[in-house]
Amino acid sequence: MCLTVPCRIVAVDGFFAEVERGAARIPVSIALLEEPPAVGDWVAVQAQRYAVSLLTAAQAGEALALLERLARMSRDEAVQDPSATPAWASITA
Repeated sequence: MCLTVPCRIVAVDGFFAEVERGAARIPVSIALLEEPPAVGDWVAVQAQRYAVSLLTAAQAGEALALLERLARMSRDEAVQDPSATPAWASITA
């Protein structure tokens, strides 16, 4: 299973872009996008290598908030009961 993560484009060069993911900057292919992105655009990055769609700032913010919620739930559960079934398993989109 691949996780798709919102990233902001910081540079574009042909079919590649450099994106920010948290404090990290990584190169990704933008060849799969239907429209050419610009610096400052948000993209959905899959497998840390491919931008698969353009996102609005609102879509990126919503996805980042959900990922943070999942991370917080996992941290909280690990502290309370390391053998428990994760609560995120019951989350639906």
